[in-house]
Amino acid sequence: MGYLTVSRTLRNAYLLNILALVGVGVVMVFSSSAIRVVPGAEIDPFVFIKRHLMFVGLGIAGMAVVARLDYRLWQKFAKPIYLLGLALLVLTLIPGVGTEFNGARRWLRFGGVGIQPSDFAKLALLISAATYAAVRRNELGSIRRGFLPGCMFVGIYVVLTMAQPDFGTSLFLAASSFVVLLAGGLRVRHLAIAALIVLPFASIVMYAKFDHIQDRIMTFLDPAKDPRGKGHQVKQSLIAIGSGGMEGQGLGNSMQKLYYLPEQETDFIFAVLAEETGFIGSALTLVLFVSLMIIGTKVAARAPDRFGSLLAIGITAAIGLQAAINVAVVTASVPTKGIGLPFISFGGSSCFFYLVGAGLVLSVARRCVSEKEAFALLQQEMAGERLPESARLSARARRIVASS
Repeated sequence: MGYLTVSRTLRNAYLLNILALVGVGVVMVFSSSAIRVVPGAEIDPFVFIKRHLMFVGLGIAGMAVVARLDYRLWQKFAKPIYLLGLALLVLTLIPGVGTEFNGARRWLRFGGVGIQPSDFAKLALLISAATYAAVRRNELGSIRRGFLPGCMFVGIYVVLTMAQPDFGTSLFLAASSFVVLLAGGLRVRHLAIAALIVLPFASIVMYAKFDHIQDRIMTFLDPAKDPRGKGHQVKQSLIAIGSGGMEGQGLGNSMQKLYYLPEQETDFIFAVLAEETGFIGSALTLVLFVSLMIIGTKVAARAPDRFGSLLAIGITAAIGLQAAINVAVVTASVPTKGIGLPFISFGGSSCFFYLVGAGLVLSVARRCVSEKEAFALLQQEMAGERLPESARLSARARRIVASS
């Protein structure tokens, strides 16, 4: 690899991937949102793209700052970060503080700017889970000392998110954080038993209590039953995707965004992208996400310590999982859920916190272990030498050497 280190190569590749996705997002937010403003109205037709660019700019600045900081700093502040996320989730549930929209309290407004605390909660919980798994690495296999306390601090976030109500985001929080805990050493059988007990019960309660969840499930099972009502969004999304064909209708030429497809700049922006850029553009966008997952996994495998590895795994899993859910919703593969496409959908707090999360991965990538260093660690382990870091690096080094 010459004078280029593994660290620099991974960092540059990851950054280019992120910037490419953000660039796609800027183009698609502009294309899908300008039509939302009625011609002749006094509202600026560029209001959506201006707000999006503002949050993208703040997010890139935050990513640049976080990338230059030592990621181990966040391990020291994991508890305050967790408590801050907890406080924000509680505030959304307080009448007069949390903003209610469509029967849900998911937003806080500060000076005319709204944020979703659940977006911060995703990042806060990943940092907390990585810290927990790193500190209690020898106890995660125990139900009493590892599994139950882990379920408790994750479960508090999940319950508060369900109370908003937001069943989909609560499942996302649980899934992404338990990926970190499983990578850290949590027993799969313990989690499987707990999931078999909790998930059916929670699903039944949410289905019985909230009408919109019933509507979404019934629409998913039979989208043609109410094509002008509850099935309208999914139907228009599929029409948009089908209209794109192989090469698409061209940027700006989507017909479904002309007041046919609701939420075209947020949750269903991928449908507009598919209509305007076709299968080729859609596939290339998905390739960018897959590439980001691969690079993020390599960063995790070459991280210099357990916390950095678990943090990179968690953020990588969260981005991939949310992208997969969004595309599945847009293609009617799962019931409708209000969740955007990372780095591409319009949405201030989501875009900002995902870019900050990308900065954390870049911070880990700056300190990655090269293949040569990994091989040296493996030789020292085989010779019986035990350096302070070698015990934590040996398993990772063995995988790196085996794959090189």
